Amino acid sequence: MSESPDKKPSGVSTDLIDVELTGRDKDILTKRLSSGGMTRRQAIKWLTGMGISVVTADSLFAHWSQAFAATPKRGGQMRVAGTNSTVKENMDPARFANSSDYIRGFIFYNGLTRLDSKCQAQPELAKSFEPNADASEWVFKLRPGVTFHDGKTLDAADVVYSLMRHKDPNVGSTGKTLADVISEVKADGKDTVIVKLNGPNADLPIILGTSQFVIVKDGTTDFTTAIGTGPYKVKEFKPGVRVVGVRNENYFLEGRPYMDEQEFFGVGDDTARLSALLSGDVQMIVRIAPVSISDVETRSDVKIDSVPAPKFTCLVMMVDRTPFDNPDLRMVIKNLFDRERALKSIMKGYGQIGNDHPFAPDDPFYNAALPQRGLDRDKAKYYLKKAGMENGKVELHVSDPAFASVELGMLLQAEAARIGLTIELKREPADGYYANVWRKRSFHANEWNARPTDALLLALGWKSTATWNEAQYKNERLDMLIDQARATLDTAKRKEIYAEIQKIIYEDGCHAIPIFTNNLGAVSSKVRGLVPVKTGALGGFNYADTVWMDS
Repeated sequence: MSESPDKKPSGVSTDLIDVELTGRDKDILTKRLSSGGMTRRQAIKWLTGMGISVVTADSLFAHWSQAFAATPKRGGQMRVAGTNSTVKENMDPARFANSSDYIRGFIFYNGLTRLDSKCQAQPELAKSFEPNADASEWVFKLRPGVTFHDGKTLDAADVVYSLMRHKDPNVGSTGKTLADVISEVKADGKDTVIVKLNGPNADLPIILGTSQFVIVKDGTTDFTTAIGTGPYKVKEFKPGVRVVGVRNENYFLEGRPYMDEQEFFGVGDDTARLSALLSGDVQMIVRIAPVSISDVETRSDVKIDSVPAPKFTCLVMMVDRTPFDNPDLRMVIKNLFDRERALKSIMKGYGQIGNDHPFAPDDPFYNAALPQRGLDRDKAKYYLKKAGMENGKVELHVSDPAFASVELGMLLQAEAARIGLTIELKREPADGYYANVWRKRSFHANEWNARPTDALLLALGWKSTATWNEAQYKNERLDMLIDQARATLDTAKRKEIYAEIQKIIYEDGCHAIPIFTNNLGAVSSKVRGLVPVKTGALGGFNYADTVWMDS
């Protein structure tokens, strides 16, 4: 069972910096950092001795040190620039589909749970949660005294409504595939919710910590404003322009949030977004372009917010249309990437090598038995001839919103030319890319944000019925294995299932995934309180009630 106290202290608490350690080890590091008694070198040596990688230890020390740099200060406005902006933006969590949506959601709403830096679920609106013996049923006890922005007290009916609406096809929820595991949600009094599943699922509390599953008021159908329980209340919302939130003085976490106002808006152009940060117009940006990494590293007034994560940009080869209904042509593309070069030249080492499936090398379920693909021109030529595409031509659509896709496309284009395949690179405008190109062009780039569990990612993008099955790949065996992995509690058995899943995607799948990229945001050096969470930059997009400015 997981429980939380009803109130949080107003200063920097260990829940803000709980990243990789628990118990006595965490207490030791907390004490030494807060007293200034540990240098960067000492901390990294100590952390690596605990089995944490050097890269992760370095990142964690930076975040821990930042959290302890000063007592949180209240007041002021924080302006943040994301990557997406559209007049179709909305405040309905069931419609959230990109990082800008997730940020807006966490500014105004809360979930039953909240993901910590290890992507484990911690209590938020729920004060505790507990499964039955096989995790096919979960009981959530609600935190008392929580109110919505309009003064209504949170109760079980709000939770029942919020979760069950995802199952309604008329709602069109982007989380419906995930909600399909739920068979029933019912209230047991005002403060207890029972969630019954159609099979065992140990990941349910993690799913409920994602942005689509935040809690809205019972019966809400008008989402022109966001009446939530979150740290800020809507002051202004202009879709495609900006959203401004003012401090919720009745927020249930004592002392938070720290800022008077939070303003968020999207800037699709990477250069313009970084310029806004460097000029001081904004204090945080969700992403920096690979070409700007070196520039930011040399500055003293801004810094990179880097968190290792299973985040990737893939090249999608849609199988429901030509020419990528031909599996041999898909193999051509997969064998044309110099992955080491891509990681070093594009990402300056901020990432990991990919192997054409969505499991990163540091994933505990990673299938290391699969041969690592690399640049193999001879094999690519063999498959090109087999596909009947010698001296052929294909179009690849890329755009800045699909992180590093332009650079990856250029590398692929150069190698393809050497074996007789012409790749015409179509650099699409940032505005409207996901409305006009994604899932519409046979060969295009897409960026996948990290998900807290493998089961969640696969359910979203690789099941035949998934909302975001962008390649339109359908495999009954893969569907069965994805469902089976989700319901398997035994770690060893789950690893076997995931190994087969990776093998199917590796051999027959429709994505080229050459590298995984760290979450790379950038912030003013005055920003404090960010907690590294691998699901996204800037605290997993959930920074609103933790950050402050050290002026």
